[in-house]
Amino acid sequence: MKANVKKIFTMIGIFMMAASFMAAGCASTSQLKQLQAQVDAATQKADDAMANAEAAKRAADDCSTQCDQSARDAQIAADRAAAAAEKAEAVFMQKMKK
Repeated sequence: MKANVKKIFTMIGIFMMAASFMAAGCASTSQLKQLQAQVDAATQKADDAMANAEAAKRAADDCSTQCDQSARDAQIAADRAAAAAEKAEAVFMQKMKK
């Protein structure tokens, strides 16, 4: 009988130790909810950063397009000015010959 009692106490001790290890090692529901909230917040920040980066890229692309158009317009104006200068010089040279 003493062997059976010893065996029962040993088994109870083992179960109590196993339960304490399981309770200590497992996360509680509130810890899991807190971790999920942190993950959600980090995901939201990453999504916001991606959206901001995409908006900045679109703005940079728009500025680049506008700059390219301005450069083309400036080149056209410079070409017209050069042509006008050539015409003016030709008229001046004709007047000087007379």
